[in-house]
Amino acid sequence: MSQQRFIWIFGLLGTGLIVFGTVFFLVSPATTAEDDPWAHVPVRVEGTDHTNLISGALADSGMSLETGPDVTRLCLTCHEDAAHEVMGTSHWTWQSEPVEVSWRDEPISIGKANTINNFCIGIQSNESGCTRCHAGYGWADETFDFTIEDNTDCLVCHDQSGGYVKASA
Repeated sequence: MSQQRFIWIFGLLGTGLIVFGTVFFLVSPATTAEDDPWAHVPVRVEGTDHTNLISGALADSGMSLETGPDVTRLCLTCHEDAAHEVMGTSHWTWQSEPVEVSWRDEPISIGKANTINNFCIGIQSNESGCTRCHAGYGWADETFDFTIEDNTDCLVCHDQSGGYVKASA
């Protein structure tokens, strides 16, 4: 009889172990934190080293590389469709594909080219500063010709040095 008086204590202890054990295992981290933040960054495959290709092409073609469009012209000698492909993206046009909206009868295209945003509503716009990173040469205002392939900028995306910067348009 005296053994049955304290049986509830064993039940309480057993229930407590189950509850606290479950909480402990759910809350404790499964793995330790990684000290190296680069440990899970994927390794990129290195691109083709164009050093020997370009010096050979330059020697044969007589082309100079004094301007950005000069570099693009040289790139396009081997990558004939590259400028056309870039010119079909929003990185080049600064506009989205046309979309249907309820307040207009026809589809509209929006983007940096025709939308006011926080980066260009100041007293002095920074549009020429924006063009330093975007994939084109010479976009200073709305008169920019989007049909000239030499105005595409190959290096803004493909420079491997990390030091490529264009001057403002």
